[in-house]
Amino acid sequence: MIQAKHCNLCVHPKRNLKNGLTCGLNDKKPVFKNFCSDIKFSNSFKEYLPELLNQIENVKKRKTSVFLKFILLGLLGLVVMFGSYPLLEKTFEIEFGHSAWMRFQNALLIYIIGASLLSMAFWPLYKYRKELKRLESEKRELNNILKNYNIDIESLLNTEKTTPQQRV
Repeated sequence: MIQAKHCNLCVHPKRNLKNGLTCGLNDKKPVFKNFCSDIKFSNSFKEYLPELLNQIENVKKRKTSVFLKFILLGLLGLVVMFGSYPLLEKTFEIEFGHSAWMRFQNALLIYIIGASLLSMAFWPLYKYRKELKRLESEKRELNNILKNYNIDIESLLNTEKTTPQQRV
């Protein structure tokens, strides 16, 4: 287990160029195996959790629009490319003249437009999936660390929402 991941969640870590990461409680390098018995979660970490969950929800809300854009632009790109097939077929006749060259240029331009539409369909889908995967991976990593302390993100958020009077 990498102790630095645990220490990043705590209020006690000290970092400097000479010693690297040390615990602020005993000024020694972290030596625990699975969990630190003295961990106290930092306020910045507690504030980051709802932000992370909110980011995941915001990305998931975009799912319908991303897939709709993917389907519409993808179909449009395919229709442009395959719909221009008769123009391309006419281009490869035996005739080698100016008009054949112009038909070839037009067919090539139409295929480039169709390929551009396909790339415009795939790019937002790629970005959506990459962002969602990154955020869920971060959440999974935090959950794995918190699992060592028998805590999950939702329970940590619920304990933070309760006031000190409610905890007593």
